Amino acid sequence: MAATNTDNVEKLLENTNAILERMANSQSPIIQAYAEVATEGAKGFVYNGVMKPSIAQSYTKEHYEFCIRNLNCNDKNGLDIPLSAQETNRITATTNNNGYGLKLMPLYHLIENDNLYKATPTEADLQDVAEAVSKDVINLLEKAHIPIGTTVWLKLANGDNSIKLYIKGIEHSIFQKGYSVGIIGDDITQQQQTNSRTLESTYSPFEESTCGSTIRTMTIGENDGTFKIYWAEQ
Repeated sequence: MAATNTDNVEKLLENTNAILERMANSQSPIIQAYAEVATEGAKGFVYNGVMKPSIAQSYTKEHYEFCIRNLNCNDKNGLDIPLSAQETNRITATTNNNGYGLKLMPLYHLIENDNLYKATPTEADLQDVAEAVSKDVINLLEKAHIPIGTTVWLKLANGDNSIKLYIKGIEHSIFQKGYSVGIIGDDITQQQQTNSRTLESTYSPFEESTCGSTIRTMTIGENDGTFKIYWAEQ
């Protein structure tokens, strides 16, 4: 039996819907935020867990301008929640667009791993670790919709010297992908400095993060010279 006009129309619609579905699934994620030079003297806080409106409002009322949010989980109980694309857009969107109106920078915890880090690494070991870690960082940055150019902060793991040996390689690999890189140490009282960029750390009086540790606040120091701190904003 020959196909009717109705059959042809239904087939056409079916094919069209299938094409549209494939196009939707293959489209690159829309990154709404963009990288901008951070303001000297701006205050911010570090948070592990999904940002709630009450948290954002508490800090913005106290004139905090940015948030440093973790990309990966550093809690053995799995209580840290990695940054998502939806949260990135919510944090950086203006209050007029139902956002929190905060600037954002991501934080990656370098975690000690006996299978990855060696006490006396060879040059090949350094390259392998830098490639593996930076690949994970880039993957998480893309999932979280962090725009190219934003400063990615690397948190050292418990002051472990073996991890510090790999930092330069990791920094270089991430930099090659278009991001800038900063280092945050373990000592809460020390100045965090990298490439003439400084963050000062203190304790925050507001509330605890989801993993039970006290929220840290940070202040951007002199942000001049060639290597500046960049945050994501909308």
